[in-house]
Amino acid sequence: MMKRVAKGLVLIFSIVIIVVVGAIFIFNQSLKPDEDKEEKVKVEAKKYLKTHFTDSTVIYDTLYDNMGNFPFEYAAKVTNEKDQTNFLVYYNDEVNEMEDSYVSSKWESQLEKKVRPYVTQKFNPLDELVVFYDAKVGKTYNINPDTATSYKDYNASPSITISIARKPKKEDADTFSEMVSFLKKEAELKHGTVTLNYVKKGVPQSDKEIRKEF
Repeated sequence: MMKRVAKGLVLIFSIVIIVVVGAIFIFNQSLKPDEDKEEKVKVEAKKYLKTHFTDSTVIYDTLYDNMGNFPFEYAAKVTNEKDQTNFLVYYNDEVNEMEDSYVSSKWESQLEKKVRPYVTQKFNPLDELVVFYDAKVGKTYNINPDTATSYKDYNASPSITISIARKPKKEDADTFSEMVSFLKKEAELKHGTVTLNYVKKGVPQSDKEIRKEF
């Protein structure tokens, strides 16, 4: 009787192991991009770039969104060789057409270069600075990608997140207010949402957060 029970437990344990290993294998496989789909998005992106961009561009890689964070599964990574802006070209599954993130990527780069020296000086130790514009901003404002543009000329509202790798200090609120004034006056940003949090390498240092929308 005991031998039968032991054999039964071994069988059940073996089945569980097989199921777990199989599940892990399937999950790992789902994380790997499909080479045919990668090639397809490159071909479609090349056609799109030829139609929409006069400046020289080069496709240097692909992005596979296996977590569902974007409105696409695959995107081509592209560099505009004139201004060295890196951006994405992809088929938007939500609107069923090809799109690009050139303008948003360009404005993110412009604004980050303007504010990073100030942020680095005022918020120490800085863990991360993230400047984000909606990828559709170029389409929203009907901007020709061959036309030189600046975020300063439009009312688009980016989100700016500043993460400090320490606990909050009493003077942070005043420094944050000065930062917002800098964005309005020196960076000439018309609208935006600024958030200051306390995070070190992804680990929260405090649940406190300062946020301002203007």
